[in-house]
Amino acid sequence: MEMIFRGQEYLLMIVFVFTSVGLIKEYQLFNSMFYYLKQVVRSNKVLVLLLSALGGILPISGRVTVSAGMLDTVAPPRGAPGRAKYGIIDYLGTHHYYLWSPLEKTILIPMAAFGFSYIGIIHLLWPLLAVTLLLIVFYIWFMVQDSDVIVTPILDFQFKISEIVRNVVPMVAAVIATIHEVNPAWAFGLLTLYYCLICREWQIKKILGYVHWDVIAIVAAIIVFGNWVKTYDAAVTDYLKNLGLDMSSTVGFVTVSALALGSGWLFGSSSKFAAFSVLLTKLFGMQYFVWFFALEYAGYLLSPAHKCLAVGKTYFGTPIKDYLLVIGTWSGLVILTAAAMLFLR
Repeated sequence: MEMIFRGQEYLLMIVFVFTSVGLIKEYQLFNSMFYYLKQVVRSNKVLVLLLSALGGILPISGRVTVSAGMLDTVAPPRGAPGRAKYGIIDYLGTHHYYLWSPLEKTILIPMAAFGFSYIGIIHLLWPLLAVTLLLIVFYIWFMVQDSDVIVTPILDFQFKISEIVRNVVPMVAAVIATIHEVNPAWAFGLLTLYYCLICREWQIKKILGYVHWDVIAIVAAIIVFGNWVKTYDAAVTDYLKNLGLDMSSTVGFVTVSALALGSGWLFGSSSKFAAFSVLLTKLFGMQYFVWFFALEYAGYLLSPAHKCLAVGKTYFGTPIKDYLLVIGTWSGLVILTAAAMLFLR
């Protein structure tokens, strides 16, 4: 029984994150923040950079579509020069999220599976995030021209500031509390209660409907699997070596690495790539976590099953070859960074 229940307390944290996110999406609690930024930011490139960053932190499913709508408010009209660049910006801005957000499955799953604190997992993944953010800033700063940004003034933003304080600041506070080692279940549990109060939403069935129960099931299964591997560690290691899957050998390393990259590419799912990287880490050791995560992430970014590319292409008319050039460069940088972390430590 201990093998089944040990570590499952992390599931409560994930439930509260999903319910908070669901309320934010349902009641559009973050909209005022975007309007306010358009009013006060004077530099066109900085405005695009901030809209891209905010698109990347939206704690909702379908984030790439919402972000596309935000960016479209400053993009040139259809068919005009410069519009196609926004497809790339939309993609870049909504996919750094998977490397750092405490609201995202790719961070929640490893936290639950390994018992990481938020600071602990960021300590491991920050180099991947650093090269990602450098690429985003480079693309926007050097590829976007001032003439590619069309700004329409927005009036009456004083009221919107009060909405930002009421709706956005509590989420920031919950994230900061989590960073400072406050139990995430408490932080996001209180946040969920707060959002229920201001939205006057008390229908239990509706609130529980925000939870992605398939993700909860995946995390629960991974925790049980990890407990089993820990219990029978020596036997599992010997079995893998007998199969030729030994990370200390060149053939085994290449085979398992190809499996990680290929599974991320095949499934094109953030929760699946996080789960698979955790499973491989459970099997082969914590020293390979960042390596497996980077390969899975790169495969996910390039996957033909990844619908986000189609959204941007349709919305902004961005050519596939432009996507492949930028995303291929991004994937390569992430893998090279992870390789340096693995082999040069």
